[in-house]
Amino acid sequence: IVCSLMLPLSLLAVCQLASNTSSMSLNALVVGGTSGIGHGIALALAKRGDVGVTIAGRNAERGNAIVEELKKLSPTQQHSFEAVDGFSLASFKDLSDRRAPEDTDILVMTHGMATIQGYTPTADGLDQKLQLAYFSRFYLAKLYADKMKQGSRIAAVLSAGVHGRYNKFEKDFELKNHYSIKNAADASGFYLDAGLEAISDDHPELVVAHAAPGFVNTNWGTEMPFVIRAMLRPMQRVFGKSAERCGEILTSAFMSSPTGYTLVNPDGSQLDKKRGIKHTRAERDVIVERTMHLLPDLC
Repeated sequence: IVCSLMLPLSLLAVCQLASNTSSMSLNALVVGGTSGIGHGIALALAKRGDVGVTIAGRNAERGNAIVEELKKLSPTQQHSFEAVDGFSLASFKDLSDRRAPEDTDILVMTHGMATIQGYTPTADGLDQKLQLAYFSRFYLAKLYADKMKQGSRIAAVLSAGVHGRYNKFEKDFELKNHYSIKNAADASGFYLDAGLEAISDDHPELVVAHAAPGFVNTNWGTEMPFVIRAMLRPMQRVFGKSAERCGEILTSAFMSSPTGYTLVNPDGSQLDKKRGIKHTRAERDVIVERTMHLLPDLC
């Protein structure tokens, strides 16, 4: 915004305010923003009016349609879609190259899958569910945290305070021999807490949060058999909050969280870490060390 020195002082003040507002705009990257809770969070961020939102996912048609929604909510901000394949760590590295961490103020990760399939490795040699829920999230968070500005935010939506311990992490870290739906769910949350807490300790200048969304009325479970989906959908419609409402609650919590590591309840309140975190410091060190050896570009 250019203001002439000959303009009245009142108009100069207006120009200065507009310039300051523009300079305070934030840039957000929402991975998983093409559906469900990620879509809800993208909408909530756009409604603030001061955030340009990039959503990342596999479905370009769906992603571009959501970008048009975002533009209507905050037409003065830049909104866009980026393609990313959750089953490819190289795709996440490419995403971090395209969307520079130093220009990203908010990183939100909601991507995942609900399935009853057994251990199914990706091309990276990691189980599909674990790669989506944990390994890709830690990988992307680490790539971004090392270069983000002070006060930037990293948030993951999964199972804060809800998951149990995965006690076989030292003998079967990748769940190749002890895979089950419960073990995969517990390991994902158990590992994610350890990884994000470690990143937070390495970067105390950042806000790092892990949230549990609660029961939400989304298309979660599309990979499930029809019989399970037929039972689940009516309960979601009756008892679940909308993805948009969930997005508003979690976005408010993320944006008001202090620096350091925070656990967020489904209602947006902070969960006592002494109750929510299931790992010890020594166990955290083991989990992070083994994770780093499995991921490219981090060791």
